Amino acid sequence: MREQSLSAQREPRWGSADRDRKAEAIWRTLLHYAGPAIRHGRWLDIGCGSGGIAAHLAPRVSEMSGMDPEPWAKWAEWMRAQPNLVFMQGGYDHEPPLLPPCSVDVVVCNQVYEHVADPVALLGFIHRILKPGGYCYFAGPNLLFPIEPHVFWPFVHWLPRKGALRLMRLLGARRGGELDAYSTHFWQLKAWLSANFELTNAVPFFIREVVPAQHGAGLWRALGWLPVRLIAALTPFSPGFVFVLQKHA
Repeated sequence: MREQSLSAQREPRWGSADRDRKAEAIWRTLLHYAGPAIRHGRWLDIGCGSGGIAAHLAPRVSEMSGMDPEPWAKWAEWMRAQPNLVFMQGGYDHEPPLLPPCSVDVVVCNQVYEHVADPVALLGFIHRILKPGGYCYFAGPNLLFPIEPHVFWPFVHWLPRKGALRLMRLLGARRGGELDAYSTHFWQLKAWLSANFELTNAVPFFIREVVPAQHGAGLWRALGWLPVRLIAALTPFSPGFVFVLQKHA
C-alpha cells in the first residue's frame, strides 16, 4: 500500500453499507459474462472508497487491489483480514501511473464515472491497464432518470448546477453542496464505451437474475419476469446502467 496521510478518512459520506451485497452482484454478473476463469486473475476496484467491495471480492480471486484518490482508515483492517488485498492512493490521472499497461485481468468501475473530471480519460486508463481480452464491470447512474441518486431530489440534475444548488438551499436542503455528480445518458455513455471495448448491456441479466435473488418477492421479482428484449429496450430510461466491457484481444 502506498503511503497514506495521517488524516485518513474514516467513512465516505455516501456510506459503506451493503458492500457485501454489491460485491455479490458484481461477482454474479462478471461470472455470467466472463466465465469462471476470472477467479484466477488480478482484479482492480477503481474508486474503491473505504474498500468494502474489494474486501468482499478478495476471497474469490487470486489478487485484489483497490484504488481511490483519498486514503481511508478501513483499508488497514481489510488488508489484515485479506492477505491478497492491497490498496493504492491515487486515481486514473495519477502521475506517474499507478499501474503498468496490460497488468489487470478484471476492473470494477462501480458508480465512479459521474464523479471524475474526465470520464473519457478514465475509460482510457481502464483500457490501458487491462490485458487483451480482459473485462470491466462498469456501472453508473442515468441522467434521464428523474431522481438524482446521490441527493434523492427530483430533476435538480437537469438544471444548471448553480441554479440547482440555489433552489435546493431555498427549499431547505442541508447538504445541497453534495450535488457534485455529473451523469450522462445511455447514448453518450454507449458511444464512449464502444470506442475501445466490446460492449454488453448487462441490465437485462441484472434485473432478471441478480436483483430478484437479492430483494426477494415484490416489485423487484416482478420486474424479473419482463422479457429480455423489453428490459433492453427500456435501459435508456432505467435508474442506472450496468455494462460489461471486454478489451479487444
